[in-house]
Amino acid sequence: MKIKIKICGISDLECMSTISNLKVDYVGLVFFRKSPRNITIDKAKLLIECLNYKTKIVALTVNASDEFLRSIVSNLSPDYLQLHGEETPYRCFEIKKNFKTKIIKAIGVKSLKSLNFELNKYKFVTDEIIIDSPKDNLPGGNGKTFNWKLLKKRKKKVNWLLAGGINLSNVSKAIKITKTKGIDISSGVEISKGVKSTSLIKSFVKKCRNI
Repeated sequence: MKIKIKICGISDLECMSTISNLKVDYVGLVFFRKSPRNITIDKAKLLIECLNYKTKIVALTVNASDEFLRSIVSNLSPDYLQLHGEETPYRCFEIKKNFKTKIIKAIGVKSLKSLNFELNKYKFVTDEIIIDSPKDNLPGGNGKTFNWKLLKKRKKKVNWLLAGGINLSNVSKAIKITKTKGIDISSGVEISKGVKSTSLIKSFVKKCRNI
């Protein structure tokens, strides 16, 4: 089984071109001022220029206004808008309808009950769901895992990716326990907060593709 790979929070051309050469499935660009991975729309335009046609562009936002989303969509034409804030199912539906873009919603796992509740709430209005650790100082990219065994309890009838504290040393275990078909990584391929490493990206992609 080929594991889908999403690398989030890219902010430099060297890493973007590495991702492009490796034909990673998704690349995440962060548009959230409080994040160390935040970039401008102009910077994102430059980064996208060196991307191959196979890698899907994901624009990550947090409780963004329609005006900001319109600016992202009209300038970058992303394949997905990733909603990483407190967006309700109705807000997800509204964004999907207004901007005619696929939606990824991130949800944090606190318990099995809350996970099932959130999945049922969002599964009809999103195209993919990211199952992440509970929010910390930032909505995502905090480098913390959660109890993966919660994901063994039931087979989810949704398209989902696993996130939260995944790195080279634990990715095999994460896939084995959760049976996920996709991995979303950010801090796990960084040498310091917000600074990605091309060698870590290459090693991580290689490892996922050999599982």
